[in-house]
Amino acid sequence: MLNSKQIKALKPKKRRYQITDQSGLALRVQISGVKSWVVRVPQNGRVLDITLGHWPEISLLQARAMARKKRQELQLEPSGSYTVRDAFKFWCNKKKGRISSYRDEKLRLEKYIVSKIGSRQLDSINPPILIKLVEPIEAAGKQSTVKRLLMRTREIFDMAVNAGFLNSNPLAKITKVFTTPEVRHMPSIDWKELPIVISQIEAKAPPKYRALFYFSLATLLRPGEVVSIRIDWISDEAITIPAQFMKMKRVHRIPLTPYLITLINEAKAIRKNKRSPFLFPATNKNQHISGQAMAKWLHDQPEFKDRLVAHGLRSIGRSWFADNDVPFEVAEACLAHLVGSQVVRAYQRTDFFAPRQKVMLSWHAYIETCARCAQVLSQNPDKSSDPA
Repeated sequence: MLNSKQIKALKPKKRRYQITDQSGLALRVQISGVKSWVVRVPQNGRVLDITLGHWPEISLLQARAMARKKRQELQLEPSGSYTVRDAFKFWCNKKKGRISSYRDEKLRLEKYIVSKIGSRQLDSINPPILIKLVEPIEAAGKQSTVKRLLMRTREIFDMAVNAGFLNSNPLAKITKVFTTPEVRHMPSIDWKELPIVISQIEAKAPPKYRALFYFSLATLLRPGEVVSIRIDWISDEAITIPAQFMKMKRVHRIPLTPYLITLINEAKAIRKNKRSPFLFPATNKNQHISGQAMAKWLHDQPEFKDRLVAHGLRSIGRSWFADNDVPFEVAEACLAHLVGSQVVRAYQRTDFFAPRQKVMLSWHAYIETCARCAQVLSQNPDKSSDPA
């Protein structure tokens, strides 16, 4: 069987020659150096070579798919060509580094889809096959998993159509078969209850999670964005996060305040991997800790289970902004959101850095006030059930 490296290395000779791939597909190399795909089929007692097109305009995988289709049209045994696993790899190559959920999506697809039907020809997959795969997942109550699987599998087939491996997507409307999952908002607390939460964090959290909690609360970044922070992104004025590390794919600057500088220094001081470029490094690898680290720790604490998640810290900040008359567009900029068209146009001209400096000073002052209240609560445990 051919591969792309071998095809690229083929050189013209004094006479035309061809290299066989599989099941009748071959690459013909002309004296001029032009490389053409041909499929050899029996017809009326003779062997007929049908030209499919030139390489590299037609890739190896595309040629296999075209050869398979031609043999099907002639009612011959189909040759091996473009499989579900091939389409999945194509999707991986295009999506890696472009979507923040890539790793989770890839593992989910491998577990539920590719491991089951990866070796099957892409054009042999129809809705009933996928429905049969997904129904047990739905029966287990994993509606969100079903939604993600259907969305990404449909996307894989759409990409295969656009790349010329399929004529149409048979899964285009498969989501209509399954019920829409019920949306459950992530649990959070009112900002007035923050002193209670901080007192519980101070009492129970190890230094790493305490630093992660305060930094997440102060910056209002998403969990995955928090752990991606590199030390060389921190300047005297701001933390500047490159666009590719932000969900909205826009550069985001976080104004530095005395409080945030203190948090950064504390995070640096407790790092075990001092050579890591990350503010929150993993223990054994030159990587950052998991974006789910804070969420898992909160979930494992009875005080926070079904009451507060890591993403909910952003909701605390949002509600504080609303109740303290922070202008909407400034609040959205603090949260690294894109909103209505007028605000988007304004955001393209400015990220409201100066107004956010003032807002962040006030927000961080409130967090420090909550920390002082938490100390009082820790000395008077009987009052810890009352909001501040």
